[in-house]
Amino acid sequence: MQDSLNNLQLNVFSTTSVDEGFSQIGKFLKKHFPFDMLNIPIYDSEKGVLHYKCIYSEGHVMMVDEPVKLSSKARHEVAQLLENTTPYYNDSGKSQVLKEVADYIGIPGVFSTIGFLLGHKPGRYLLLGIVCLGKNRYTQAHVRAAADIAPVFSGIIKYLFNLIDAVNYRESLRTENQELKKRLGYLKDARIIGSSSGLRRVLTQVTKIAPLQSPVLLIGETGVGKEVIANAIHQRSSRSNTPLISLNCGAIPESLLDSELFGYEKGAFTGANKLKRGYFEQANGGTIFLDEVGELSLMAQVKLLRIIQTMTLQRVGGERSVSIDVRILAATNRNLESMINSGEFRQDLWFRLNVFPITIPPLRKRRQDIHYLTEHFILNKCNEMNISPIPALTPDNLSKLQIYDWPGNVRELQNVIERALIISPKGQIVIPNLSETSDKTCQDTVATDNFYTDRFLTMNEMMIQHIVESLKRSKGKIEGSGGAAELLDMNPSTLRGRMRKLGIQINMNVKSNR
Repeated sequence: MQDSLNNLQLNVFSTTSVDEGFSQIGKFLKKHFPFDMLNIPIYDSEKGVLHYKCIYSEGHVMMVDEPVKLSSKARHEVAQLLENTTPYYNDSGKSQVLKEVADYIGIPGVFSTIGFLLGHKPGRYLLLGIVCLGKNRYTQAHVRAAADIAPVFSGIIKYLFNLIDAVNYRESLRTENQELKKRLGYLKDARIIGSSSGLRRVLTQVTKIAPLQSPVLLIGETGVGKEVIANAIHQRSSRSNTPLISLNCGAIPESLLDSELFGYEKGAFTGANKLKRGYFEQANGGTIFLDEVGELSLMAQVKLLRIIQTMTLQRVGGERSVSIDVRILAATNRNLESMINSGEFRQDLWFRLNVFPITIPPLRKRRQDIHYLTEHFILNKCNEMNISPIPALTPDNLSKLQIYDWPGNVRELQNVIERALIISPKGQIVIPNLSETSDKTCQDTVATDNFYTDRFLTMNEMMIQHIVESLKRSKGKIEGSGGAAELLDMNPSTLRGRMRKLGIQINMNVKSNR
């Protein structure tokens, strides 16, 4: 066995693949023990919780993060077992602990198991269990062998867990980088349509305020292009080579506000496995754009006011203040002065934000821009949708666009053009009856979606179907060439996490290894 153990260490420590590492462990255990499954929990003796981290079976590894609260009887049993360095059972039905966790782990019927204590800190124990279906599968020889390999397995499992952390960290950095790129305001070559006509006054104000550091409040209806103007201010400022971080204040749940705006320290709460910088810290040195600022709750307004006043923040779970240098741009489609009178918005915050207000007119008040905007959207969408030749806009269709009042403003115009390009024959563009578009959009969408079943699937249900299909095609393989993660163009760790959240579990109805 010693040669096999040496080879196991060599193979595991030389791989950077979590799946391959556990595959090597599985091969070793099958060779020397009756083996169907491996599980790795952490036991919290103070809370009486077995926190399962990993389950391996049939060549598949599933990373999990779910606690199993034990009864007082089971907790007493675990305390006794921890006094024995290599506890084991040949009949799971006689163990209260195993009865309580069997359904969670996914083991059908009676089974035998040997436990390893891999390491511990005060009140926390890292455990490993090997499982084989049926009674009386393990002998004293197996128990002695388990005790012999426990020190080596401790190092191997800790290495794989560190590898998992590294993979997750790289994935989180990649995701965060993608999100930042989406929010960065590097639009130096962007042209503001209407700058020589309907938006001339707005652009004059932008030119005056952009070089300064003063806060700006952009006021206008939904869809008028407040974020475009915010980008214009940022790109004309001395901060143009730094990030412009945009966030929709109305889209952040109250419970997540602190962690999203200010970030959190590693270990601040369950699941906080690494330090996360909030929106304000990400914008440090640059500009932050607070869209729909009027949607913030009064409690959130207090927190925002404090950070604007002091230019310091404290991450959730942190003990020190972090200084920041951020320019504030805000936007709203609501009447903040009216909200102040009704007690919905703080006057002191309004004073801070309203240093230089810019009102952006709705599209119905700058109809001269509709022609230029339409041509701009047609060109962009044709390039995006690979439509060639670019269809012409007839005078009749242009007239339809110019007499419509556009309650959704520029955003609605963009959507109408995109829809027209999709449904129009090649070579021409047909604008729908705009007076009916708003009322019938939902009905039309439902009518064209009848290829679904009578019950419309939820997004999670569709994701489950897609992931399960990818697992079928990959024959259950998650990582590596031809694996489900490759088919879905996802990082394996992200896929495992998504599977856990959606309740997609590896089939544990395995046959006993005889």
